[in-house]
Amino acid sequence: MRITPNLSRLRVIALGCWMLSSWCIVYGSSLFAEHMATMLLMLCIELLGLLGLAVGVAFWLLSSDRQAGITFDSKGMLLNLGHSSAFISWNNIERAGVTARRDSLLTIGSARQIGIVLHDPQAYIQTYEERLPTRRGLLARGIGLIDTALRPWRCVSDAPIAARLATSQAQTGYHVLVPDALLGGPAAAFVELIDTYRLHPSERRMLESQAWPAGKLEIGH
Repeated sequence: MRITPNLSRLRVIALGCWMLSSWCIVYGSSLFAEHMATMLLMLCIELLGLLGLAVGVAFWLLSSDRQAGITFDSKGMLLNLGHSSAFISWNNIERAGVTARRDSLLTIGSARQIGIVLHDPQAYIQTYEERLPTRRGLLARGIGLIDTALRPWRCVSDAPIAARLATSQAQTGYHVLVPDALLGGPAAAFVELIDTYRLHPSERRMLESQAWPAGKLEIGH
């Protein structure tokens, strides 16, 4: 069973970020010709505009990634969330819940997040891979070229991922957070789905015959 993200919501978030970014860049540029005291304000506004532009690009790529989604099977679930891919076995889930806490800019536009506490974070780290959303187009090609150019300077290590999980657990109470915009349905219903899969295996087949709330459920073979 595969559940895909709410692609239309991701596109709306991306467009909203771009609108804010455009306003910041235009307004910041207008301050450039004024008194020198406004230079610091102009710089801050321009940086905010560039940040909004980057976040908008990230959400637009996520909204166009046709391979994004969460796949359930008898062993666990594969989180293919556009920017990363990782597998969590049912035995590695201590508990799952809903939280309003946030741990990254990718939670913009999501009122709630699914939180997952892991028994063994190292098992999750061993399956974790960074990836770019799979799509065609000039924007995706440009991001891909930048990623390829920066790859030789990246430090391949599990330490940053482990630190990120530890920080998330300390700040939110959960190791892994998944925004509800990437779930295609209500966060609370998704927690029930996780608990049913890991605690009641006999009900899995019945769940796979039902529609996910937002109509985003796909049956995988």
